[in-house]
Amino acid sequence: MSPRNKTSGINLKYNRKIRIFLIFLFLTSIIWLIVALSKSYTTTSKIKIVYINLPANKLLLKKPVSEIEGVINATGFNLIKYKIKPPKISLSLVESQKNGLKYYLLPNNQIISLTKKLESSSTLVKFLTDTIYVDLGNNITKKVPINSKLKINFKLGYNFIEDLKTIPDSISISGPKRSLDSILEITTKSLELNEVYEQVNVQLQLNAPKWKNVKMSAKTVTIKGEVDKFTEGKLIIPVTIINVPKGIKVTPFPKEIEVVYQAGLSHFNRINSSSFEVVFDYQQYENDTLVKYLSPIVEQKSDLISFLKVNPGQIEFLIQK
Repeated sequence: MSPRNKTSGINLKYNRKIRIFLIFLFLTSIIWLIVALSKSYTTTSKIKIVYINLPANKLLLKKPVSEIEGVINATGFNLIKYKIKPPKISLSLVESQKNGLKYYLLPNNQIISLTKKLESSSTLVKFLTDTIYVDLGNNITKKVPINSKLKINFKLGYNFIEDLKTIPDSISISGPKRSLDSILEITTKSLELNEVYEQVNVQLQLNAPKWKNVKMSAKTVTIKGEVDKFTEGKLIIPVTIINVPKGIKVTPFPKEIEVVYQAGLSHFNRINSSSFEVVFDYQQYENDTLVKYLSPIVEQKSDLISFLKVNPGQIEFLIQK
């Protein structure tokens, strides 16, 4: 065998021994690491906080601290996991205490129940923050009207035959009193309808209050209204004077007046002299004896009538005692 081949054989055996040694060292290190990580250690760790069980009559006005330091006893495996992803636990707001106007939590008072939320091999020893202040306010409810921002432009000769209805016409809002005191109404989103000649039935979104901690009982309302083609009618009725004292006779000039009205075509035949009441009040003269004319007063008018005008607009009168 040549010296060269002899040297190559020695190097091969040497390299094989090194590889075996390195593999043995690697496996030994792995076993040592597993054993080490299986043991329990006590150390500090960041803990994420979630707040639950808010009392029904309270409102969380401001988000409290979401992360605090805590002392945890756990296996090395769990501690590594906690470093990558901090553990998350829930603090009950029912446990809040009050000092003057401030509310606070003592997280260490909830240690026993919170430990159950961690891994089975982990124990929450204590929180390094012993007091967490929470901004709680009284949650109240009040009812406010809806202000519709629906604009309607009718086709010529058409109009509503009844008042436009908003369903619901009011909603309940809840939140802190200091926010609710400034809310007098809730408005809808704006919408404009043109050339309207048939029934209106639209749903509109409500504008949310600027206060984020105010909740509404509804987010939309429905706007409804019956539309009809309108036509004009006229009726001649006798003049009626009210509040005339005993022993006084009042003669009107003229003795009859003309009432001009507009009503929907579908209801037009239902309009008669009993659909409205127009009177003249003698008290107008008694309040000012220089008055020479009495003005008409519409005492009542059918909802079927959209417009009403009296001709003449004033009457003369003669007083006889």
